[in-house]
Amino acid sequence: MKNNAHPVRFKALYGLGLALQFLTALPIRTAFPWTKETSKWSVLSYPAVGLLLGGLAGVQAHFLLQQSVIPVLMTSFYLFCFSIIMTGGLHLDGWMDCSDAYFSYGDKEKRLQIMKDPRTGAFGVLSVLFLLSWRFLFIFETMKMAPKLVWLLFLLIPFIARIGMGALLISAPLAREEGMAFAIKQNISTRAFPVYAAYLLLAGIGAWAAGALLLFISLFCLGSAVFLISKTFFVRQFGGITGDTLGALSEGMETWLWFGGWLLLSFATG
Repeated sequence: MKNNAHPVRFKALYGLGLALQFLTALPIRTAFPWTKETSKWSVLSYPAVGLLLGGLAGVQAHFLLQQSVIPVLMTSFYLFCFSIIMTGGLHLDGWMDCSDAYFSYGDKEKRLQIMKDPRTGAFGVLSVLFLLSWRFLFIFETMKMAPKLVWLLFLLIPFIARIGMGALLISAPLAREEGMAFAIKQNISTRAFPVYAAYLLLAGIGAWAAGALLLFISLFCLGSAVFLISKTFFVRQFGGITGDTLGALSEGMETWLWFGGWLLLSFATG
């Protein structure tokens, strides 16, 4: 990414490119201009990136579950791995760093120093094993229970999680004035929330057309609860947010949304 003081054409397109480079492992080698406008548009593109990731997984889930020769367990594990590979494990690194910092039981400054350490401790490894084990379990059980609806969960969960990530970046205070989160936050404001609201409205219309409006509303409410709890937690424990906390929120919210989706569909099909 390069600094560029000149006016930038196609700001929204460049912002989407920056968001794809930041949030995914897609092999995009173009050096998009980094300016105030493109940085702002990158945050506005987070939900679109979530829809792209969810759409890729959802389409595969829909077609793979129609192939009776492929066991559900194998399909579940493949899609579980696919979702991790598509993000390059970047957000999981944030989850592990936050876990190491929190379980150090040090003060806020000590925790921030631990989060900057590139090494991963035992607490980080254990916490990510628990996180991913539960997520895989919820994915597998949901695919067994509701194979005709599970593609919607693959589509909606990354979308809602990326909205949560963007909302946290916009609304929460910074823990330190450095790093990627600091660089991006300088160029974004709460005026971005109407754009996120428009994303949600369009997603709600799509869910209604698919006969799953209640599922969408329930997932959004659960995601909102996770967002508010996480925001309070990060401010109390770390003094604010960092790039690591953004990744931790995304990964934690995805697991909780899979739990919520499994629970909702359990009652619906029970």
